[in-house]
Amino acid sequence: MSNIPADPLLRIKKLSDSLENNEFENTTELIFTFRQEKDLLRELPAVFEGALESILERLESTAMFGGESCSFSQSDLLAALSIWLEKSRSYLEKQMGIQ
Repeated sequence: MSNIPADPLLRIKKLSDSLENNEFENTTELIFTFRQEKDLLRELPAVFEGALESILERLESTAMFGGESCSFSQSDLLAALSIWLEKSRSYLEKQMGIQ
């Protein structure tokens, strides 16, 4: 068993629910919210932060260039963000001995 508190799992659930329920006012708010999750990122291997930042940078591009007209599909990137959250949850649960 790890000493990782259950709190990161709650943060992942809140982010997942917010993303799924379209609770972010715009892409900028979504990106800002995810970048503020420094405590969550500290609980994950560095590769998770790199993957998240890659998704967020591409989301910024879609916001600047009109969503789907950019070379990145905003809907695909939001799906990638959901996958990132799921993998993060799975990793933490495994570390905590929940899975």
